[in-house]
Amino acid sequence: MDTHRDVGTSVAPTAATAAGQDLERVVRQELTEAGFSVEPSLLAADGGLGVWHDPARGVVVTWGSSAEQLVRYSTIRDAVQLALRTVLVEAGHQVKEDFDGLELIVTS
Repeated sequence: MDTHRDVGTSVAPTAATAAGQDLERVVRQELTEAGFSVEPSLLAADGGLGVWHDPARGVVVTWGSSAEQLVRYSTIRDAVQLALRTVLVEAGHQVKEDFDGLELIVTS
């Protein structure tokens, strides 16, 4: 059996990867419909949300804010995180915090 794979050959996504990408799409849509600004890339612009699928953890949601604002406006950060969590939980998702609450991880 030849296990050599040519460089550039595409590999079909696994079922787990496809499910993670579907969950990411659903989370993006739900947050957008709730009025949040969801960025098209991984990194959130100031005030927007970064949403991406991390195969090891789930769908990651972060609120884009500078480090100075995160410290200076911790009450606002907490309110945004609470709003995000509320929208996601009410939509039926399992959500946990990571990195001292700076990221929300959606697992289902």
